[in-house]
Amino acid sequence: MSRKSLVKFAPLALVAMVGTAFADDSSVTLYGTLDASIANIQHTLNFDPNMVSSSSPLAQPNKGTQAATGIFSGGLTPSRWGIKGQEDMGGGTKAIFLLESAFNIGSGALSNAALALTHNTSTGPNVAIDSAINGQLFSRGAYVGLSSADYGTLTVGRNTSFLLDNIGLSDPMLGSYAFSPIGYAGSYGGGGFTDDSRVDSSLKYKIMFGDFTVGLLYKFGGVAGSNSAQGAYQVNGTYISGPLGVMLGYEQFKDAFSIGNTANPAVGTLPVTAADTKAFMLAAKYAITPEARVSGGYEREEFNNPSNPGTPAVGTTPATGDQATTSLFGYAISGVGVTSFATQKNVNVFWLGGGYDFTPALTVSAAGYHVTQNAWTAGATGAENCGTVNTLCSGAASYYSLVGDYHLSKRTDVYLGVMLSHVSGGIANANIVKSGSTIVSDTSSNRITAIGVRHNF
Repeated sequence: MSRKSLVKFAPLALVAMVGTAFADDSSVTLYGTLDASIANIQHTLNFDPNMVSSSSPLAQPNKGTQAATGIFSGGLTPSRWGIKGQEDMGGGTKAIFLLESAFNIGSGALSNAALALTHNTSTGPNVAIDSAINGQLFSRGAYVGLSSADYGTLTVGRNTSFLLDNIGLSDPMLGSYAFSPIGYAGSYGGGGFTDDSRVDSSLKYKIMFGDFTVGLLYKFGGVAGSNSAQGAYQVNGTYISGPLGVMLGYEQFKDAFSIGNTANPAVGTLPVTAADTKAFMLAAKYAITPEARVSGGYEREEFNNPSNPGTPAVGTTPATGDQATTSLFGYAISGVGVTSFATQKNVNVFWLGGGYDFTPALTVSAAGYHVTQNAWTAGATGAENCGTVNTLCSGAASYYSLVGDYHLSKRTDVYLGVMLSHVSGGIANANIVKSGSTIVSDTSSNRITAIGVRHNF
């Protein structure tokens, strides 16, 4: 189905789902998760109270050479609170809504990656990483919609990406911030850019056909004079029957944004990269026995220069009478990169792992993750050139996790885990500092060890 057809179909679905009978039967639920851990990270900068997780558990460029111990927010599950509700309208149709907020449990502050990025350069003093969580009151989700047993569910607002949903179903670490790179780094749930893991101004539609669920998502760009600019669409299919679950998804974003650390002396501003992104994901899970399960997946991400580099939304010189975008999330833009990809950048992501319930209270999970990228600029033919063409060369990253989780009660558990990571080639370029042929520092490997407690309400 084309994007134009999807837009035409959505209002028809809304009309079809409205029942003729109304019942005075509604409910509103307050819910949340508090997850705090004490974490030691082998190579890092200072913990940041504005980040959703406080620090980064991954081996990443320019993230410090020293070890640090601090309060890691959301080790197993992101700390959050939300309100959700429904009204039974009769005839199998319900009105539904959700508002969900993210916060850093160590500081009590609303999680705000953009604020952290404007306060820090790539070398600190604190860790700052791009995220879809940028100080919005309801950063994790905000939508209203209708749900029908016969016609499916349509929600309007800020929706989660289908790829992020699929990661939640297939990640052996269930999207953990401390022990899963595809849980911590929202770029995988966003099909390449973290900011697209939670999709603003979108329609999300799901309908079940027996064991199959078909999903469609459309993002409105809202750019005057260019309906396709800043837009996106996703298609997704899920099959769940008994112990087996299979997820298949595809998405395409035009003129997507990624933000990074500020650069001296422009502290207080955000550098932006704009690109067209495409992603494909195939994932699965299987319960071998009631106690044992395995899951894994594959994702392919592709990056190219934006289709509409001259639109006001991208912030370059606009047409006469238009006004270029000069800020994001309330912070000034220091520049927009619209020619970052001399050739297409390709990222391939693999994951596999499982868990076993040794007792009704104790679960042990293990997982491995592997990421590769191609050489994505002219002259970058392989890892051997990384001294001259930097992070644009081919490279790889590997991650290995082991976690034990013990439930003290239905709502409260404690956990202990470790994740090891190693990067090489272009991905590791900025992790290795040389003086001539001598290696001064090497942070191409990293380790996080964390012990924490989680309570759901």
